[in-house]
Amino acid sequence: MVIEDIMTTTVVCGQMTDTIKTLEQVMRNAGVRYLPIVDNATQCVGTVSALDLVRVHNLERSVSSELQAWQICSEPVIEIGPYQSIIEAIKLMVIKKAHHLVVIKDESVIGVVSSVDILEKYLLTLKV
Repeated sequence: MVIEDIMTTTVVCGQMTDTIKTLEQVMRNAGVRYLPIVDNATQCVGTVSALDLVRVHNLERSVSSELQAWQICSEPVIEIGPYQSIIEAIKLMVIKKAHHLVVIKDESVIGVVSSVDILEKYLLTLKV
């Protein structure tokens, strides 16, 4: 089984210049906790998670409201290809201590795979 079999293909991305408030709204509206951040050429340059936003809110309010995605995003992007195996994804997640991987094809974001996606697929194979 490969990544494209389990990845989320409806991907919502943030822009480098999005403010913290915009990122929060995008996450809330899309019902996600993780956003790839893309540049003007739609190449993924980083990621922002709900936990990143919580950390930002621990800053002084006047500072956090002025921050943009490019200033808080995690980099480098932890990415995987759509035809790589789920085992490769698991190894990468463990090594990098990541819960999400950005799926990249031809330098564009085509999906996201999370540790929960992998666990759900595993449970389905067990028929639990």
